[in-house]
Amino acid sequence: MIGRIHERAVFARLRRDGSFVRSGPLWCSVLLDPSLSQPHVAYALGRPVGSAVSRNRLRRRLREVVRANATALEPGWYLVGADAPAVNLTFTELNQQLPVLAGRAADRNRARGTTHPGGGK
Repeated sequence: MIGRIHERAVFARLRRDGSFVRSGPLWCSVLLDPSLSQPHVAYALGRPVGSAVSRNRLRRRLREVVRANATALEPGWYLVGADAPAVNLTFTELNQQLPVLAGRAADRNRARGTTHPGGGK
């Protein structure tokens, strides 16, 4: 199961302490938190990505990719974003790129030693 991120403080911690990785039109910021029981994910798709319909379609595809790969994600906070070219990526392409991207960001976060025990909600 995948949790959501609602708290402003979590977004601030992701910005301050998270590990950011970009690959093509996709990017991911991760802050591992071993005190969580599951990964918590938010999506950042602003107006430059496209129309509301395009952004919502992309968000639904990204959400399904995350759901399909939930067991591979470590407990922590994940912010997934995209640029306009991501709208043209197929589900298969997203499913190939996003898990690798999240894994790279988690590895970088672990290497930096910025995992955050506790401090969830």
